[in-house]
Amino acid sequence: MLKSVTKVPHNVAKLQMKIKLPEKFKGTIVEKWTNYWKNLFIDYRQMLKDLRTDIQEEPKKALLWSTGIATAIALCRNNPDELDYRNQIKKITNEVILVSEECRNVNSLEHLNYVQRCYNEGVIHYANLGILSFMYITDLNDSCDLFKNQCSYLKPSYLSLYSRIVDVGFIGKWWNLHIKTTNYDVNI
Repeated sequence: MLKSVTKVPHNVAKLQMKIKLPEKFKGTIVEKWTNYWKNLFIDYRQMLKDLRTDIQEEPKKALLWSTGIATAIALCRNNPDELDYRNQIKKITNEVILVSEECRNVNSLEHLNYVQRCYNEGVIHYANLGILSFMYITDLNDSCDLFKNQCSYLKPSYLSLYSRIVDVGFIGKWWNLHIKTTNYDVNI
C-alpha cells in the first residue's frame, strides 16, 4: 500500500511531461490557465507529502489536531438555528397550554410570554458564531426609522451585550429555554 502511494507523485510527474500544449495555445490565456492549474496541483501534492511526513514524525500531535478539527466540525453541524428556537418555543408553549393553570410554573410561563412579546415586537435577533448561537434583543425593531435606531452614539455598548442575551444555543439545544422550562408543570 505504501509503495503505491509513493509511486503516485512520480507517475503524475511523468504524465505532466508527456502532456504538451499545441503551439497555437502558446502565450494565450489557455496556457496561463493550464500553468495555473498545474502549479496548483504541484503545490497541493507537495503539501500532502509534507503532511504525510509530519504525521509520521509526530503522530500524537496529528491525532490531537484531527480530534480538534473533527470536534469543531461536529459542533458546527449541531449548532441550532433560529428556526429550531422558534419550533422549540412553539412546542413548549403547546405543552404548557395542556397543563392546568394551577399546576403551571409561573417562571416558565413568564419566560415564554416574554419571548413571544419580543417576537411580536420584532426586537429578538439571531447570531451564529459557528459552534454556538445567540438569541438577543435590541431596543427597537429593525424597521423602525427613529433617530435612536440610526445614531451610532445611542447604540448599546458591547459591555451591555451580556444583559441582552435571551438564550445560548450549543450542541443542538437552546440552554436557557431548556433550564427555564424543564419543570413547566410544577408550580413552585
